[in-house]
Amino acid sequence: MKKLLVLFLVLALPIFAFASDFQLGAVGMYTGTIEQLKAKDVQLDDFTFGAEARLKLSFFQVGTSLLYYPANVDMLLPPYLVALTDVGLSVDLSLLRLGVGLGPNFSIALGPEGAGQPASFGLNMKLVADVNVGNISVGLVGFYYFESFNDLKNVGDKFKSLPWFGITALVKVF
Repeated sequence: MKKLLVLFLVLALPIFAFASDFQLGAVGMYTGTIEQLKAKDVQLDDFTFGAEARLKLSFFQVGTSLLYYPANVDMLLPPYLVALTDVGLSVDLSLLRLGVGLGPNFSIALGPEGAGQPASFGLNMKLVADVNVGNISVGLVGFYYFESFNDLKNVGDKFKSLPWFGITALVKVF
């Protein structure tokens, strides 16, 4: 175990040494539909909350969002823990940071209702627009889930029907 920890530190140290910043914070995501927004039929159940971490290396950014989905009794779904990871490009324009990323996502069912259910895997695309003020960053984030690479053909139409967007609040650690 000690050898594994030393190996991790030896590999991670150069990455963190050249990082322009590392941010940790909270994310709140709206998971409902556009029709619900138009009808102003939005409830607390239409949101999920979690944590987000981002590491920026020059123009590249690596990010992870860890979100908790409560059980959905209507759809017979157990509670879930969802990890959305991505690697992409990020550009700082004065106070504004714009980014786009692509990466895998993982879902794990929790609790006794989720026992025996396999973890699910997929692909996601992430769009980010942040306002950076000092060590604090507040921004908008949007995700789109891909079931397959064929979804890349008409991503605009699918994102309009079921977007996944929210707000992030991050603090620069270093």
